[in-house]
Amino acid sequence: MESMTGFGRAETAGDGYKVTVEAKSLNHRSLSVSLKLPEVVSAMEPEVRATISGMFDRGRIRLDASVELSVDGGSRVFVNMETARLFIASAELLSRDNESISKISAGELLNLPGVVERVEPSMLDSEELTTAFEASISLALTELRENRRREGAALAPLFRAGFSNIREMTAPVLAQQKESVADRYKRLRLRISDLLDNIKLDNDRLMQELALLADRSDVTEEVQRLLCHLDYAIELVDSDNGPAGRKLEFLIQEMHRELNTMGAKVDDPEQSLKVIEMKNILSSLKEQAANIE
Repeated sequence: MESMTGFGRAETAGDGYKVTVEAKSLNHRSLSVSLKLPEVVSAMEPEVRATISGMFDRGRIRLDASVELSVDGGSRVFVNMETARLFIASAELLSRDNESISKISAGELLNLPGVVERVEPSMLDSEELTTAFEASISLALTELRENRRREGAALAPLFRAGFSNIREMTAPVLAQQKESVADRYKRLRLRISDLLDNIKLDNDRLMQELALLADRSDVTEEVQRLLCHLDYAIELVDSDNGPAGRKLEFLIQEMHRELNTMGAKVDDPEQSLKVIEMKNILSSLKEQAANIE
């Protein structure tokens, strides 16, 4: 079982640069991918989207990638010697024609436009840079998935405990309701007999009506369906066969429906409280299921 929230980060250093990739994931009904790649590797976007789609089924995933020029690996700037030579030659010509004009100094030369140029990522080896980004993206997404799985594993005990608690509470509710139905059946029959006193009763008709009343109060079918849903839900929690989030959300919705029906039929105050407690557990698990892939 895998959560939809997580974070992954990776860095790859090269000659004169450092590539950084961060991948974040949040809850979402389906898979939503947002990318922010540097212009120098923007052509990688279709490939990155395909990679993410192959690794994840649900979640709002944002991947941010950047490249930073490294001082340690090489200079951020370089001197354009061709431009510098043109300025030097021009200064020499001016100084020959006018003795008051001195030759240009190195410091002055470096301040002239075009002599010193900043190294841009686009000036780096594109093949090497692409390889560095591919490595960082792969590492960041792998870490993201590991974190999602780790969080999913941490949530699994909560689901098991919640489903087990609901299972334990259904047995006494069912037993008490069966007793309650039998008692109600007897009470109603005695009361009808007392009210009608000497009037002759159609016993078959009376039995039919009482049986219908008893059936309307029976929660056996609801409990059986609830237990089946619980069995399947625990199987999903313990299984590693693909995404389980949508299935869990559906099962919890169906369990809630069965409990609503049970709550309408149960007339014992103590058992009604147990039904309410089971519904509260399901509401809590529903919020957690919304975070499962």
